[in-house]
Amino acid sequence: MSEDLRSYLKELKEAGEILQIDKEVDTKTQMGGLVWSAQNRRNKATFFTNLRGYPGWKAASYLCGSRRRISLGLKTTPEKFIPELRKRLESGLTPCKIVKDGPVKEKKLLGKEADINKLPIHVMSALDGGPYIGSGISVVKDPESGIRNISLHRNQMQGIKQLGILIHPGRHLDIVYKKYEEMNKPMPVAIFIGHHAVYYLASCWTTAFGIDELEIAGTLKGSPVELVKCETIDLEVPAQAEIVIEGELIPRERKEEGPFAEHTGYARAGGGLNPFIRVKAITMRKDAIYYALQGGRPIAESQILDAMPMEVVLYNRIKEVGGNINLIDVLAPPYAGGCHIIVIQMVPEIEGQVKNALMATLSSPYLHPKIAIAVDEDVDPHDPTELFWSISTRVNPAKDIFIVPDTHGHHLDASLPMVTPKGAHPIIRLGSKMGIDATKPVTRLKEERDNFERSIPKGLDKFRLEDFL
Repeated sequence: MSEDLRSYLKELKEAGEILQIDKEVDTKTQMGGLVWSAQNRRNKATFFTNLRGYPGWKAASYLCGSRRRISLGLKTTPEKFIPELRKRLESGLTPCKIVKDGPVKEKKLLGKEADINKLPIHVMSALDGGPYIGSGISVVKDPESGIRNISLHRNQMQGIKQLGILIHPGRHLDIVYKKYEEMNKPMPVAIFIGHHAVYYLASCWTTAFGIDELEIAGTLKGSPVELVKCETIDLEVPAQAEIVIEGELIPRERKEEGPFAEHTGYARAGGGLNPFIRVKAITMRKDAIYYALQGGRPIAESQILDAMPMEVVLYNRIKEVGGNINLIDVLAPPYAGGCHIIVIQMVPEIEGQVKNALMATLSSPYLHPKIAIAVDEDVDPHDPTELFWSISTRVNPAKDIFIVPDTHGHHLDASLPMVTPKGAHPIIRLGSKMGIDATKPVTRLKEERDNFERSIPKGLDKFRLEDFL
């Protein structure tokens, strides 16, 4: 498997997934719209070779913007993604390997030279409060156990040596940061930018606290992750990364952060008084490629990265809770925005089985899912037309829909009311969850289920239009 951003780029180029742009592009006023248009209108990732004000720099975006691209990087297909990753993870975690040097150390900016304005950080959306790093994977260590944790966060440029950060309440980085705050000590943090898709998948994986996600990355790619020591803090980072920003997350201090258009497409949620990082050093490759991961208006890259690991975790959870359930697929539709809708494809065999699967989905380790929909084996969950057809023709609202009130909701879901005061950190939202059974009825009388057998155009399953042209 390819090991870094460059080999991943090469694979995507050979597969025809990259649109290269050689004309000069302004990262602050043009790049956000260009990468979104390439992804959503041409289904292509982008590679820029001429960035205004940043001679010699190159940038890429939406490299993780589709299931096909991520699957290519992991040597599988979108259809086989869930079973393939489940199989790989059965082998357990792969310990990392410390090495003396690596490409990310080719250029070092220390002291006054460590200026984040030297990086071609782009403005993603029209309502954003300035340039944001969307591709920064934060590395921290638990001060008690010494175990690393990595996670993907937004980072706002707040000055030449300061980055804002949004920390998700209750997640692992938040747990570690609170330990440092209790000790009244700054938390060392390293942010690596630009790497193979497997690192971004691992950074979005929800697992038990105390598991090093870099060891998950090693298992997914089939070899140990090579790490190098940071220059100014006691942390290790991937040796093959493009860029690393070293710094400290200041305890008990907050700065105004935001607005930023998140995966929902709205810019106001999550902003306010948030923690910040003081930058101490920057290391990078001598010809570093900036990964301009795009957030904001659906489809954001973060939606795909959140969705694919979530689907594997939810698949396992439904199988565990549901017992001998005939589960086919689990999907967080990227067009829905932010994994708040989950579609389960299954073949129900006994009464109550669908509702159990829906409740398992809605009560998972994730706060994202608020609507779960179950469809049968004859409905393609990846096709919104098919999904709406199934809801339209197989749902009796009084019988097939249930709502669970007063549940803890995702803090970036602006449709849910906040129960914490404005400006408080972390933000807590109170919401509700809904399950929709859009499967054919489960009945002992086979003919009743047969009433819902789909009728297709005559010959559609036997002949191709192309053969007659």
